[in-house]
Amino acid sequence: MKKGWIGVLGPLGLLALFGFAGVAPANAVPGSFSTITQVTGGLSSPIGVTNAGDGSGRLFVIEQCGRIRIWNGTALLSTPFLDVGSTGANLIACGGERGLLGLAFHPNYVTNGFFYVYYTRASDGDITVARYHVSANPNVADQASGLVLLTIDHTAQANHNGGQLAFGPDGYLYIGTGDGGGGGDPFENGQNINALLAKILRIDVNGDDFPTDSSRNYAIPPTNPFAGATAGADEVWAYGLRNPWRFSFDRLTGDLWIGDVGQSAWEEIDFQTAGAAGGRNYGWDCREGAHNYTDTNGDMNAGCPGPVPFTEPVMEYDHSLGCSVTGGFVFRNLPTHSLYGNYFFGDYCSGRIWRGVPGGGGTFTRTDYTTAAANITSFGQSETGRLYFTDVTGGTLQWLAPYTWADVGPNYFAWRYVEAVSGQGIIGGCGGDNFCPEGLISRGEMAVFLLLAKEGAAYLPPSCTTPMFADVPCSDPHAPWINELVRRGITAGCGGGNYCPGSSVTRSQMAVFLLTTLEGSGYSPPPCPPSTFSDVPSNSPFCPWIKEIAARGITAGCGSGQFCTENLVTRGQMSVFLSTNFRLSAP
Repeated sequence: MKKGWIGVLGPLGLLALFGFAGVAPANAVPGSFSTITQVTGGLSSPIGVTNAGDGSGRLFVIEQCGRIRIWNGTALLSTPFLDVGSTGANLIACGGERGLLGLAFHPNYVTNGFFYVYYTRASDGDITVARYHVSANPNVADQASGLVLLTIDHTAQANHNGGQLAFGPDGYLYIGTGDGGGGGDPFENGQNINALLAKILRIDVNGDDFPTDSSRNYAIPPTNPFAGATAGADEVWAYGLRNPWRFSFDRLTGDLWIGDVGQSAWEEIDFQTAGAAGGRNYGWDCREGAHNYTDTNGDMNAGCPGPVPFTEPVMEYDHSLGCSVTGGFVFRNLPTHSLYGNYFFGDYCSGRIWRGVPGGGGTFTRTDYTTAAANITSFGQSETGRLYFTDVTGGTLQWLAPYTWADVGPNYFAWRYVEAVSGQGIIGGCGGDNFCPEGLISRGEMAVFLLLAKEGAAYLPPSCTTPMFADVPCSDPHAPWINELVRRGITAGCGGGNYCPGSSVTRSQMAVFLLTTLEGSGYSPPPCPPSTFSDVPSNSPFCPWIKEIAARGITAGCGSGQFCTENLVTRGQMSVFLSTNFRLSAP
């Protein structure tokens, strides 16, 4: 083969010379599978996990005694992001239900670097919400930047501290507080709209309505239900909650989900649709779940209003199934999965995990999902909507991992890329619930996959009226796609007037196909030398194309410094190539 011939033939001639036998798999409707996978161990009493929404993909794990740890996608970093418990600060009263309990990142964290923590103060156990700032090192916060926003008296009892922080779709910070501790709400905070305990509070962290009060560094949203009223605390959004340990907002709809820990009989999940007004009364301590409650002060205490104005839970379970609900999240990671749109929550004591399946009229059915060997303290969500939970006893972070194909689980190297191309309708299955990730890609299939990745799953090429190749009649379902590749100058076939639609594709050919489809037929990559891989000579016509896809991060080769030019492309590999080349969103 004469040196320099690629400059004469270009990608059309180059790709026309190669082809290998293969079989085109059929599309199939995917199944719905799931598993639990440990992300990391080595955590000390993990009780929360969240993301920063900054595009980094990192997870931030709360350790109860004052540290926030970072999982960067491959490792648990040894240096804490923040330590307000053991390194000089010693701000935290830790033990039992006390400690560093909540974490939320400002919606504009990328630009302002602010994040917020919820803890019980070392001196007296009082609830404290404070703001901190990241340092110049994105993996380390500025320990000295703490500014207390709000302090709530919680001296009398050590339990029922609440602890959840979350920014709502309205940009306000929501804060979950317990009833002050003890059994049966002895301080009667549940139905007291003037108290800040037993509530979900809502504040504006971007303002300060109390400039002379150093303990109140926030503003009151004007649409809070009691804002400016003669009765009711300005900060209150919802009341009648015993210990709303974990709540969340549906990232798609903005709906609010609350897991409220019960007394001795019932655990409940409460719900508020996005955009609904505040001021809802969820019943405690007149109600436990959807049942009348007899408290420590006697029968349904005199402070219980009637007729009952309570917002009843959408789901509940009794203590034969557990003892302490851990609120979770709506699954929004894989849109084509059967579990998409289900609300996942669990129980701390039994390790049971349920899903709330939406029904008609705003109803939800509690359905068994699995039982984990864990004390589930919190659920969390990644930037892409993956669901995680923390196990305080095992010191682990676990991934609740639904997946679409029986033969492509989360541990498969190309799992997220397979989910991307199948979820976006670019590559279907091979029959039944399988994807056949090790199956080979034919040239006919490749035409379809390339154009769908480039144009979107709704794209249809012009119909075939005149065959362009002797071996691709218009009756071939791939014919319109193959003809369109030729019209776009992506390929001229395999030689002799044929396209070889059943032949497989090599990795070197794929480099040219990817870049030419993305950039257009007039594109030429930067020349070689030098070569990026030991098995790709600098004088190879494929060298510039292979070098360029490596430079773009589309592939790192096949290992040991090689590219494996003549290896055939599998469906799993194709999923990676398409996702990275065309920047398809991967879960």
